[in-house]
Amino acid sequence: GFIRHILSLDAIPEYPAVVQRCFENFINDHHYSGDQILFLRAVQNVFLRKRKLNEADLYDSPLTNFGRNAVDTLFTPGDVRDLLKFTERIEA
Repeated sequence: GFIRHILSLDAIPEYPAVVQRCFENFINDHHYSGDQILFLRAVQNVFLRKRKLNEADLYDSPLTNFGRNAVDTLFTPGDVRDLLKFTERIEA
């Protein structure tokens, strides 16, 4: 934040804001249920923490709070591929 201020880059959004906007757009571009959206919000948090996402992350905590293998219950294999491709595009 300090460096952004010194370089007058305050108008450039910080990475978490960019990721949030990207996830919002991704969710809005699909017709997801409420449970799927909640899961994707949790995925967003994992992504922000790790700055990347791989398929194995979808089966680890904290996403297991939605149930064992919740990703398989909530999404088709195609949906999972789309999600992983999307996160590859926004990796830091």
